[in-house]
Amino acid sequence: MSRRLALDALLAFVLSRALFFGLVIVGSQIEFMGKTYSNSVWETRIIFRMGRVRPEIERMTMVGDAWLFRGIAVEGYDRSSRDAFFPLFPMLARLLGSDFPANGLIISNVAFAIALLLLGAVATRSGISADDASRAMFYLAFFPTSYFLSLPLSEALFLALALAATLFALQGRWLGAGVVGGLATATRLVGILLIPMLLIIFLQRSDRPRARMFWLALALVPCGLLAFMVHLYRVTGDPIAFVHAEAAWGRTFSLPAIAAQLHIFSEPWNFVALNAAAALLLAGAGLHQLLRREWAFGVYTLGSVLLPLSSGSFQSMARYAAVAFPLFFWLAARGRRPAWDRIILAVSIILFGWLTALLTLRVDFALA
Repeated sequence: MSRRLALDALLAFVLSRALFFGLVIVGSQIEFMGKTYSNSVWETRIIFRMGRVRPEIERMTMVGDAWLFRGIAVEGYDRSSRDAFFPLFPMLARLLGSDFPANGLIISNVAFAIALLLLGAVATRSGISADDASRAMFYLAFFPTSYFLSLPLSEALFLALALAATLFALQGRWLGAGVVGGLATATRLVGILLIPMLLIIFLQRSDRPRARMFWLALALVPCGLLAFMVHLYRVTGDPIAFVHAEAAWGRTFSLPAIAAQLHIFSEPWNFVALNAAAALLLAGAGLHQLLRREWAFGVYTLGSVLLPLSSGSFQSMARYAAVAFPLFFWLAARGRRPAWDRIILAVSIILFGWLTALLTLRVDFALA
């Protein structure tokens, strides 16, 4: 990857995270004093206190699923909703020490910075132009739900691992692709989508050296998932407890259930309009990539929408889209026209800032 792309990745990271953490810090310093104007408007003030910055950042970012990851890091799995979450991220946080909020933030933000660099490297290796690669980095960094990549959650770690596995495969370094792919499936279930993508990359190579090494690598990818299933069986007696935990939250496949959500703009923990738009964006991008015979990326993008929708809900689709990295190559190609580039960036930054502000206010659908 060129020096220019490395600098662009760094710039995208710094600008987007400065906006995110700036909003979080300001939001954490707001004090609600009482209501005025006939009890209809909150009186507020912002008093910046340096000693409150770190604890307030941790308080603001320890939201939603972050507490379940912390529970896994501290106590392990226990036949509860924790079982829906894969172990690699909380294991790494635990290895860094007992301060899960700080450790989780470090892992996620370092992983996100690495992911932006890897996105440029994957683009270059795939024959994508430097301009498109640069746009893809900025589109990812300012994607409306990319704030999840800076929270103590597994998204950023998974994104970095998925990109690393893809880069290894594009370089023909199959053992590396298999090992990293196995780590990805120990991080999120969607890691299994690396299997068809790696297979397609292998089949498209004009020279297929070390075929035996490839099949070994492909067999390594699901090992992270299988190891997690073995652990769940030992702890809970149920090797697919992560599936049953999802069902306990009402996530079971049903086409009528999906269709029934479309007339609702938002409901608790589900910004239906944004999530449905993300699902349509992913589906459209995946289909267009397949039409352009970008088979590996097209299959991965389509899988990234079909796998979550198999749960029967649009919930968190916009969050899942943030780690479907081929989407940003597709968007970058659309952004070759200056007008579309401005539209994509403007919409992304506005929604990114708005959702981050809602996150600081603990608005439920910004946390899901």
